[in-house]
Amino acid sequence: MKEETSMKNKGIGFSKAVDFGESGTLFEEKELAMPELTSQLDVIVKVLASAVNPVDVKMAEAYQGHDFTVLGFDGVGEVMAVGDDVLGFEHGDRVYYAGQQLRSGTNQVYQAVDSRLIAKAPANLTLSESAALPLTGITAYEILTDALGLAISEGVATGKTILIVNGAGGVGSILIQLAKFIGLQVITTASRPESVEWVKSLGADIVLNHHEDLGMQLKEFGIDQLPYIVLLHSTDKYWNLATHYIAPFGRIASIVETEGLLDMGPLKNIGAQFAWEFMFAKGNFDIRMAEQGQALAKLTDLIESGKLKTTLTKTYKGFSAETLEAAYRDVASNHMIGKVVIVY
Repeated sequence: MKEETSMKNKGIGFSKAVDFGESGTLFEEKELAMPELTSQLDVIVKVLASAVNPVDVKMAEAYQGHDFTVLGFDGVGEVMAVGDDVLGFEHGDRVYYAGQQLRSGTNQVYQAVDSRLIAKAPANLTLSESAALPLTGITAYEILTDALGLAISEGVATGKTILIVNGAGGVGSILIQLAKFIGLQVITTASRPESVEWVKSLGADIVLNHHEDLGMQLKEFGIDQLPYIVLLHSTDKYWNLATHYIAPFGRIASIVETEGLLDMGPLKNIGAQFAWEFMFAKGNFDIRMAEQGQALAKLTDLIESGKLKTTLTKTYKGFSAETLEAAYRDVASNHMIGKVVIVY
């Protein structure tokens, strides 16, 4: 360890499954042991802000244990200590990251994080603006690169079109921007006036109303085939649409688990492909983890050069059970546009 800190640690979490339909306090605060550098690739970060994602809500609702559990994946903070094998980071650096499911999360004051997952936070963003980006930014990046086989290079996909189902959420909000950066025409879905306005502000070219027949709307725009389709909501519901409109040798990607089996038959004779995107897979299995830090470094470059902007839409101030619960309830409502952040 190259630096140490003797500060006290506080975490906010739960010891049983959380029901967001209940009233009253759902989270509790506890003093925690200081995190340790369990690997020489670890850093200790003083967390300054974190965001809440749908995966946080799902994990809290599905929890089956009895131990005090601290969630939180999006984080921005200050490096307080580094392991001996850490390269490129030192005490005092401001970094941002999306952590691992198998480690204690960002809903605490100090956290141990694998240095391969972190990057320098954008210098032109505030704490809350930076904290809104990592998990959704990496997910969007991996959808385009790992799932769809595209490079994150300006204009590389010019002349092609992508359909993004659910563009106003956290992932959709950054995916629209990245897709436009690489030259794709972006078709997305939204229904409320505020969500339609939001996706248009991010660069969406065509906005379809997901409360109406999407196929009919695509036909009205003269679209009968799409090379890229991304499902960020209700994979089962939109699967028939996706397989009907995917072009020969096209690619479909999804981040949403299914309730039943997906019929892959329609993809065979047209040589089309389907891929799941799950950004925690690399960290859970210690495979290609450095790619996520590299993705964040690329996002930092794009943000600092004005090519991308933060997807922050709401900020809570103060690290407490009350502010954390309010942010979780916002996400659990399924009406969030962009991202909600807590500044500690």
